[in-house]
Amino acid sequence: MNLFGMLELSGSALGAERQRAEVVASNMANAQTTRTPAGGPYRRQLVIFQSQRVPRFSLALAGLQRETSSAVRVAAVVSDQRPPVLRFEPGHPDANTQGYVAYLRISFDCSLVSAEHLTYREFLQRVPEKTYLASIELVPVGAVAVLQLDLAIVFPIIDVMLGGEGKSSETTRDITEIEEQVLEGVIRIMCRELQTSWQAISLQFDFGERQQILQTQRLMPPDEKNLCLSFEIKMSETRGTLNLAVPAVVSNALLRKISADFSYQRPRGPIEARLQIQKKLLNCFFPVELSMPGLQVPLQNLTDLAAGHLLLFSRDATDPAVMMLGDVRLCSATPVRLGAHRAARVLSLAAPLPTAGEL
Repeated sequence: MNLFGMLELSGSALGAERQRAEVVASNMANAQTTRTPAGGPYRRQLVIFQSQRVPRFSLALAGLQRETSSAVRVAAVVSDQRPPVLRFEPGHPDANTQGYVAYLRISFDCSLVSAEHLTYREFLQRVPEKTYLASIELVPVGAVAVLQLDLAIVFPIIDVMLGGEGKSSETTRDITEIEEQVLEGVIRIMCRELQTSWQAISLQFDFGERQQILQTQRLMPPDEKNLCLSFEIKMSETRGTLNLAVPAVVSNALLRKISADFSYQRPRGPIEARLQIQKKLLNCFFPVELSMPGLQVPLQNLTDLAAGHLLLFSRDATDPAVMMLGDVRLCSATPVRLGAHRAARVLSLAAPLPTAGEL
């Protein structure tokens, strides 16, 4: 193939990849969209490529026979037809009558597994040799956080964003430039979520740039203390970790803000607090036992016991039973039947019970 043929093929591939990048950007921007004009949550858009036979430009100019070559084009952009995932969020405006909200179906779970204070040197010592590192600008404090993401989970994330299933891969290579651009969009979404979580101190998380190991060592002094948050990410059968090192000056500001908010809360008066406790207690269930303690039966009667036999007790039929609430004697009562329910007729209280207002 000559130069013109290679340019044609490269141009068609770049055009197709550009359209796919636009679709990927739309998928990332609408990952949390729960309402669309078509109804329901946003559905992931998938790009379908197709090879196309086109005449070679150079041969056509030369007036020679019309040889053809294969180019790449976008055949269609289709919606993912898998059902959405339901999350129980009864306060959400798009929740159904049962309180569930439909979201874009992506098998993704992220949970915090540890939070500890480490020096920046100790944080870097835990970073794998092959990984993804990025700097995060913290505005307006002028500090920098460092985000580290395992490559084991990076490739499944990129695969999902490009229309795949996000399955695990044994790939140990570094990410390409196109993959880096896709992952950058994902990191920007993570920054928005972090900003929402830290809104108490009006902290803004801005994606800086991807960092190499040597570059990362110059972002902070080695002995500077950091709040190191470690998250476990699960996608299908793949697991990986995301680690975030936040300078202690920022985390301390958040703790001071939380402490100040708690200190300015209006103290609840003793009467109001007692009424709240009383309301909760009156709706609680407690185990109650109606029994006749102290009964004695000969062992011979128990060994000969069979279905249909009568077991005679040494107590008179008119003797009351004892109702126990936990280990506390509540009252004496006799067992009765009230419709289809068992009940106890109270004969006498063991001690005067407090009224509802005296609890």
